[in-house]
Amino acid sequence: ERGNAIIALGGGMVGDLAGFVAATFLRGVSVVQVPTSLVAMVDAAVGGKTAVNLPVGKNLVGAFHQPRAVLADLGTLRTLPPRELTSGWAEAIKHGLILDASLLQLFEESGDALMALEPEVTTEVIRRSMAIKAGIVEEDERETKGRRTLLNYGHTIGHALEATTGYSHLLHGEAVSAGMVAAAEISHGMGLLPREAVERQSRLLRRFGLPTSFPGGATQDILKAVELDKKVTSRAVNWVLLEGIGQATLRSDVPRELVRSVVDALCK
Repeated sequence: ERGNAIIALGGGMVGDLAGFVAATFLRGVSVVQVPTSLVAMVDAAVGGKTAVNLPVGKNLVGAFHQPRAVLADLGTLRTLPPRELTSGWAEAIKHGLILDASLLQLFEESGDALMALEPEVTTEVIRRSMAIKAGIVEEDERETKGRRTLLNYGHTIGHALEATTGYSHLLHGEAVSAGMVAAAEISHGMGLLPREAVERQSRLLRRFGLPTSFPGGATQDILKAVELDKKVTSRAVNWVLLEGIGQATLRSDVPRELVRSVVDALCK
């Protein structure tokens, strides 16, 4: 009945599917997100975006449907396979890169403790990461003002990598990690980001076991998938780039030739 609620207990896929069902069943029932993966805790469960994939692109059918509550028990992280846990760190690192330089510094200073899931620092990082996303969503719930788009740093090429591999080769955080490397290189190519910051990002991603390239990828297929990205407006891709650590910006004037060269290098 409409007075009931759906509880989404699981990772990001479970949360997206359950949230989409809740948004549409009986024209909308409540959903409570109980994320059990790291990527779901710091990203997927917060913000009300629910969607399913189509063969041509990721998250193309969905709805905005805010959860009544989000309950994250960090104890569930110890049940994750190592690769799944590693994937989740990409989204939390992203939050530091786009909006909070001090959070990124905490990752650099406490990397070993975080990878070991030491409770105090892990709780602090996840809480801060969730708060960053929730704060942006509060300002721009339906991604109409540009502010929420900043959360998509690394996702334009990351989603393209997922789509071109049939959502089977890369975990979401792995694709986003490679996408962030590409976005940083594009930022540098646009004269926005110094080389030192590009290398700083790559060092941190590698330290957490995340990929910084995608050997064997098909550049042309990736570029085609980028053109289907949800952030395309009037055929122009709205890129989330960096002007510095903790300083994200939106640009729609990125030359296609620059994107091609960066993707070529990513795939070698």
